[in-house]
Amino acid sequence: MKITIISVLILTVIAVCSVAPAADVKQEANPVTSETAQPALSKLSDIPSITTPDRTPNACINCHKNYPEMKKDFRLTVILAGWRNGTDPDIFEKAKACAPEGVTLKGKHPDISALVKTIPNDCLMCHSRNSTSAPPFTKLLHLIHLTGGAENGFLARANGTCTSCHKLDQKTGTWGLGSGEEK
Repeated sequence: MKITIISVLILTVIAVCSVAPAADVKQEANPVTSETAQPALSKLSDIPSITTPDRTPNACINCHKNYPEMKKDFRLTVILAGWRNGTDPDIFEKAKACAPEGVTLKGKHPDISALVKTIPNDCLMCHSRNSTSAPPFTKLLHLIHLTGGAENGFLARANGTCTSCHKLDQKTGTWGLGSGEEK
């Protein structure tokens, strides 16, 4: 019986000491309150080129390339050469949606083979942000690549993200576009 009483007293002392701080111990102020506290992330989000390796340092040309094993050539110069006779209907609708006011698109793309060597930088000659003759590059490419959900190859098959094209200079904090010559 004496052992049981002592055991209960010891357990009670342990319980009280673990719940309430000692009166003579000064508690440090904690600036984090229950309203602002957030649990630590166990893993960072996968953001290509920021938290994971960059699979597309040259943006467009890293995906738009020749895939002989699939018998598919997705190089932009090849695609655009095919559009000299008429564009893909879905892409034409997106191009019309973001064309400058007053511009009527014909559904064909002019021959650019002599002009365009570095993609997408050279595309900006006609498709600049302030273009008055062709859909601005940013609006057109965002409509093509970021709409349509599971039906969109960039999102569904290529696992595309914003950083597939947009590149952060981690020294200056500025954003740019990856660019390069087709292969």
